[in-house]
Amino acid sequence: MTTSDEQLKSELILNELKRQQRAQEVVDVEEERVKIVIFTSGGNRYAFYGANISEILPACEISWVPGLPGYLPGLINVRGDIESVIDIRYFLGEERADPHKGHIAMAVWGDFHSGVMIDSIEDVVDVPVSTIEPPLTTLGGAARDLVAGEIRYGGETVTLLDIGKLSAKITL
Repeated sequence: MTTSDEQLKSELILNELKRQQRAQEVVDVEEERVKIVIFTSGGNRYAFYGANISEILPACEISWVPGLPGYLPGLINVRGDIESVIDIRYFLGEERADPHKGHIAMAVWGDFHSGVMIDSIEDVVDVPVSTIEPPLTTLGGAARDLVAGEIRYGGETVTLLDIGKLSAKITL
């Protein structure tokens, strides 16, 4: 086989691969997207729907109040409004957080307003709604009752938590 025959054959192969690739390309259609706040807690990645997080506060003084359940370390003052603070680790089955470290994500769900203690914010991303997978039916552990779904982020599966389900668990 001569060099020109080899070149012709490789051009034919390349052209066929390009044709197949063009046939597989999907038309870019605007898909509904949702904002997701990715955070860490206890060394694990989790996420909330961005619509349920009004702001992220740095660690601040949490005032202890006698008689509160174990998942409520106390209250904080947010620009004159007194808000409860939830230790999300209580519901995730993780070791309790240090209330003087990390951040507080201000969560909103209807009439429910509360701070949620988290370790750190990883990212805030817009993801297509179709990429949110339902939670595994075999999902175990304490977090099972809070899970809304799962997303892929940075090559890993991130558990999407539902503020509405968290608010339903809070009983005073």
